[in-house]
Amino acid sequence: MAINFLDAETTILSKGLMKNVSTDGSESTLRGLTDITTSKDISGVELRMLAPLIKANNTPKVWPFPGFARLYALTIVVSDVTNQLVGNIDLKGFPRIGDQEHLPINKTIFYYQMGETTGTVAPSQIHVLTTVIKSKQDLRDASKILGDVKNDSDYKSLVGTLKDIAKGATNFSPVTDIIVEVAGIVGKYLGKVEDKALGTVINSYTTLYGDFDKLGINKLTYPTRNVDFNFELIVRDKSAPKAPQADVEERGLREVSIDEAEKVEVDMQPL
Repeated sequence: MAINFLDAETTILSKGLMKNVSTDGSESTLRGLTDITTSKDISGVELRMLAPLIKANNTPKVWPFPGFARLYALTIVVSDVTNQLVGNIDLKGFPRIGDQEHLPINKTIFYYQMGETTGTVAPSQIHVLTTVIKSKQDLRDASKILGDVKNDSDYKSLVGTLKDIAKGATNFSPVTDIIVEVAGIVGKYLGKVEDKALGTVINSYTTLYGDFDKLGINKLTYPTRNVDFNFELIVRDKSAPKAPQADVEERGLREVSIDEAEKVEVDMQPL
């Protein structure tokens, strides 16, 4: 059975502005906090995926079984500039994950820094699907699965269509629809997995919505019923000094406390 990535119980499909929610319940949107008005004013953008919290793996604890689950984490990223993920896609397997445990993930899933090799046109949109899928059998080699996926004729066709659409899209619905189709192709090669993902978040970060207007490190959490997805969106403008290489290396290796993340509310699009 095909995996349902758009199940209303486990999926967040967001649109529009993200909202910072403070401890006193007050809200402030991310738009209008800086002078950045177009992508031309951006010199760098990085989107990092931090450790997702598995609140419930839907595996009962029945003695002598401890209630661990075998999970895959699938991430697909599409933008109107070159993506850091090879083939726009990343897949990792995790063999023994219990309730209230974090998946050991802290990695860059999108990166742009203005320069000779990356060009001078900054991204105006980044589309992301991240999902955690439960496996009913032993995990397969993720690199082998990705190899099979990338040789799939339907996958090649969809990725080509995605690149064309993303470069000039003003209506993001076709982009997110095709990303879900790509995820479905991956599901075909995963083997015996649950037909419903534990949790999925699909979001579009765009200059039109003001998602790149807040400079610095923006910590974001998207809660679903079973999984809380955690990200950092880092935005720099042309006037910001370049970070020393030592600082970059230190930040890339440091442990990140999920408790530091700011929860965000999103405008929900009906599924």
